[in-house]
Amino acid sequence: MKKDIKKISRRSFLNTSSVLPFAAIPGIGLASSFTPNTEKKGELSTSFSKEDLFKLHIRLMGSLKPTTIYNWFSGHLWGIIPGEAPKPLTTLQGLAKSNWKKEEKNYTKESFDLGFFGDIETGKVLDTWKNPYTNKIIKPFHFMYGGGSKTTYTPDGILSGETIKPYKENWVQSGEQIWLDESGSASFKNPLQPEEWPISSAGEQMHFGSSTTYVTDAKQLFNPKKDSCEQTFFWTAINSWEPWLHMGQKPGFVMWRATGKKIVDISEIPASMLDYVSKVQPNYFEEERPWKGRRSTYASYKKERKHNEK
Repeated sequence: MKKDIKKISRRSFLNTSSVLPFAAIPGIGLASSFTPNTEKKGELSTSFSKEDLFKLHIRLMGSLKPTTIYNWFSGHLWGIIPGEAPKPLTTLQGLAKSNWKKEEKNYTKESFDLGFFGDIETGKVLDTWKNPYTNKIIKPFHFMYGGGSKTTYTPDGILSGETIKPYKENWVQSGEQIWLDESGSASFKNPLQPEEWPISSAGEQMHFGSSTTYVTDAKQLFNPKKDSCEQTFFWTAINSWEPWLHMGQKPGFVMWRATGKKIVDISEIPASMLDYVSKVQPNYFEEERPWKGRRSTYASYKKERKHNEK
């Protein structure tokens, strides 16, 4: 079997002095231009400094020059209960808007994300929904969050206060395709405590884990004329029950599964998504910051849905 798939951890990628399966990037201090290996089709060879790898990361996820990036995605929300087969509960569709800027050696991203849950058969925006676990009719809580704060990317990791959290990622090459795997998990105090929110709260603690894979063509990633390369991505998140599902403290959790892409032109966004945006946030594309301050799904839910806790 031809071994043309390589997986390299970020740590080993940064520390190694051996030849690695990536092309050099003119314009960011590397020695040569992109040239596929003709003997082993699709394999690439060079070494990278920490700073070079960091710029690859930014070019893939965002942009080396100040700009606004849009990522569109669609998929399903799944329910998972011990002892039962997983169930797709709804479709989902969303837009992630991020404003990228350079600050000395670092890059910042301010995000404004929104989207909706759709009918499992038609994908149309849900106004009401029947929970298959409880057989109750409930109103979905569509998502809109972000603004008011920035994520700072440094060559060593993400800056959080005065602490830098190292990247949890792997670069993978298969032929002339390259992808970046990122993952993370966390547990934290639930903003909706069960004694006050018996129907909406999944418990005193919330648990969350996610994995995202960004995929691009090597020629895109290593093109010195591009500050931002095209990519598609695959996202999976597993977390405690969403409040609007009204599952309370029942055993189980949800899985978000979506596929998306970095948008080159607004015309690539489906009409269903554009129609939704025009109704809930009509200034979304026109203004750099479509809303003031920070929006949080939990804060919005607490403000709008207290009357449901009966």
